[in-house]
Amino acid sequence: MDRIDLKKIVSETKDAWQPRDILHVHDTALRVAKIEGTYGWHEHLNEDEFFLVLKGKIFIDTDQGSIELKEKEGYLVKKGTRHRSRAKKPAWVLLVEPVKTKTKGE
Repeated sequence: MDRIDLKKIVSETKDAWQPRDILHVHDTALRVAKIEGTYGWHEHLNEDEFFLVLKGKIFIDTDQGSIELKEKEGYLVKKGTRHRSRAKKPAWVLLVEPVKTKTKGE
């Protein structure tokens, strides 16, 4: 396996809301996604989803409130939690979630 250069992957990830699988560890995917604007409300009924900000700043909104995440900060959205992500300016995140997770929830 080759070295994973997240800085390079971020620079190559141009389209917002199009997660790119970097690798799979058993049944877990590591995905890089560009966040720009606001994603729709959704939930994942059976899977947790972890966000780690690689570049920029994002917000995770839930029914309980909003969480602001800066570079190198992360947040776990537990399964069954209605949420959306948003960024005022382009930002990139590393998503850690089961391979089967649908990006728009259920």
